[in-house]
Amino acid sequence: MIESLQQLFSICDEITVNSNQVSKKSLFIAYPGSTFDGRDFIGHVIKSGAAAILYDKNNFEWKKEWKLPHLGIDKLKKRLPEIASEFYGNPSDSLRILGITGTNGKTTSVQWLSSCLNQLNRKTGFIGTTGYGEGANINSTKNTTPDIFTIQKIIREFKEKKISNIAMEVSSHAIDQGRIDNLKFDIKLLTNITRDHLDYHGNIENYIKCKSDFLLNKQTGEVIIVNNDDPIGHQIIEETNKKKTNLKILTFGIKTPSDLMAKDIIVSDDRTTFDLHHNKNCYKFDAPIFSRYNLYNLLGVIGCLIELKITIKNIQFVVSNIIGVEGRAEVINRNSNNQPNVYIDYAHTPDALKNILEALKQRNPKTLTLLFGCGGNRDKGKRKEMGEIANQLADKVIITSDNPRDESPIDIIDEISRNINIPFKKFENREVAIVYAVENMNENDILLIAGKGHEDYQEIKGKKYPFSDKKIVLNNIRKNVNR
Repeated sequence: MIESLQQLFSICDEITVNSNQVSKKSLFIAYPGSTFDGRDFIGHVIKSGAAAILYDKNNFEWKKEWKLPHLGIDKLKKRLPEIASEFYGNPSDSLRILGITGTNGKTTSVQWLSSCLNQLNRKTGFIGTTGYGEGANINSTKNTTPDIFTIQKIIREFKEKKISNIAMEVSSHAIDQGRIDNLKFDIKLLTNITRDHLDYHGNIENYIKCKSDFLLNKQTGEVIIVNNDDPIGHQIIEETNKKKTNLKILTFGIKTPSDLMAKDIIVSDDRTTFDLHHNKNCYKFDAPIFSRYNLYNLLGVIGCLIELKITIKNIQFVVSNIIGVEGRAEVINRNSNNQPNVYIDYAHTPDALKNILEALKQRNPKTLTLLFGCGGNRDKGKRKEMGEIANQLADKVIITSDNPRDESPIDIIDEISRNINIPFKKFENREVAIVYAVENMNENDILLIAGKGHEDYQEIKGKKYPFSDKKIVLNNIRKNVNR
């Protein structure tokens, strides 16, 4: 007779809510979800060899023919963060966790932060959109912020590897769904808040509240670093000061007076120099980044390093050695003058698209061509906004598919094109679109392929097909060279 969680844990090596991932040593967690009721799959996972079942006992009766160790708990879903942490030995208690949230810039910030700390021999792992790992060793994850059990499993893996710090992307879905509950963040960083995920949150107010609640919750950490030039970030700071929450706040910015300010900014080629003003002192910085929007990401990272008591001299050194992040303003090709002329970027929100287009226009290309689309089954309001931004900032536009999911690619493309009156072309097939764009480039043009960045798949009708913007560009360029 199973009478406690510890008894269940003792006979299991792993824990899962996915009936398709059950193995002979699995503890299967079954409870009612938004789409399925996990308890409906208990019979299936028993046949698959599950070691034990933990289920929500509310309005449910265990069948006598299910001869398997089991334990029923009332309101199981609310206890999942605690259960996940206990199953994996509360691994986060002995590691420093740095949480980065915001609409854009999370992945870049996480990668740069982990890179800087590793350069200083402060062993640091990362968890985010591109996967999890340490340094160049990356393992894939399903979500930006994984599910409750996967997070704890990854943290335990980091602990076993003697990793002492974790830089983690914190998505609004993860906050709302409680995936990060039971984690204590030593530092929480807000990059910015603009429109995204309204298909999930319903409206921008709910989205902002989700991010704000995470930042201002003292239970999840008492140090927050905020972009003071971001209107919502500034608003959060003002509200925090009014409430006198005793949170420690470090602000950064370029325009608004802040604890960390970048001044005398010079962007040239692929480097940016600036003066960092902090505590009435001025420090010279030189970083291999281009564009002001990436400077904001860098300032947030510098803020984290300062809060970790790293000297400015060491910060100057590590920042000068950061490298680009895959699929984020990534240069795929250079022209005969060694100038970048094909970029791939993950920009899939109006603000992200606007930022990179503005940055690329400053390079004064003869023609700036944008290739992009919008994802299916997601916030449809973005399509008009992104079309208008493309119309305003690009010289030519190629509209194509971007993970259409269950929607018609043609319908999405048509929605976007209604807001464009500069020269444009439409291709349902994204590979055909990319080949056309590359083949029709001239020497001093710039092509931006936006939306998918690092992704290696195209999602259509519930299935993910292998697909890489980068590989298609490189293969086509090689063909042209060899002609």
